[in-house]
Amino acid sequence: MSLFGGRKRSGPRTRILFATDLHGADIVFRKFLNAVAVYEADIAVLGGDLTGKSIVPVVETPRGYAATVRGAEEVATTDEELAQIVQLIRDTGQYPVTMSEAEQAELGREAIDERFAVACQEQVGDWMERAAERLEPTGVPIYVTGGNDDYFSIEKVLDDAPYIQNAEGQVLELGSGLDMISTGYGNPTPWRCPRDISEEELGEKIGAMASQLGDHQAAIFNLHVPPLGSGLDLCPKLDTSVYPPRPVVGEVAAAGSTAVRDAIKRFAPMLSLHGHIHEAPGVRELGSTTAVNPGSEYAQGVLRTAVIDIQEGEVASAQLLTA
Repeated sequence: MSLFGGRKRSGPRTRILFATDLHGADIVFRKFLNAVAVYEADIAVLGGDLTGKSIVPVVETPRGYAATVRGAEEVATTDEELAQIVQLIRDTGQYPVTMSEAEQAELGREAIDERFAVACQEQVGDWMERAAERLEPTGVPIYVTGGNDDYFSIEKVLDDAPYIQNAEGQVLELGSGLDMISTGYGNPTPWRCPRDISEEELGEKIGAMASQLGDHQAAIFNLHVPPLGSGLDLCPKLDTSVYPPRPVVGEVAAAGSTAVRDAIKRFAPMLSLHGHIHEAPGVRELGSTTAVNPGSEYAQGVLRTAVIDIQEGEVASAQLLTA
């Protein structure tokens, strides 16, 4: 018995589970793996911004190992307590790095950046191994991309991962007559992210993939940034006169991409999957395209997903769920 409603159809169903913007939150990733079976998914898609935001020093002191987590100091005097602190840090989307007090005192910006980059790669590698262990026995394929926040160094990790398909820049056959194109690149942001590129270049990337599709209207566009003005791209307006930018209280702005908007209008795919804007979950009909952004509450340990049923070459239902 299906968990989800929708229009009654006689043909076979393909169910897609989509989540994005996990930003290193280990508890949310674990929930995502569990959700594949719970929601009876046939295909799993994990969108961009896989990695976290910062490292957290776990410092060896005379009192024990100390770390500041969510604004509070935590101290571990046993291995069990240390493991609990490490997991708590990972669940918040940050990376625990053990060091001495002397090492912490000498920790400069360059060293922090180096340790963060290594932590990102290690975590993505660990996640992909766990995904393969869980999903390969079930036969459920998993497609993964980075996002505009993610360092390019994770690409090799994704390429080398067992069972996982790195979908970045690919035109992929998903089976059941479905093709998918994917990119984690995005239009420019005030944050100067690694994969921020011009709208023109983003449009060229999407167009190059879309031109290889046989039937655009039976395709899925897995594009990290939502289309401009879709309602899936509303976020707090930022004051960019300072860096880092800060939110303008009480004001919102559309931060989506004109290139993504124009590509959806031009090619009219059946389904488009987006993320990037955590505050704008929703399902929108853009012409004949069903556009989805599940949103993200990774910092609260909440998994937000989209569960999409495709039958007879159409989107039969698209629902947003939390866990």
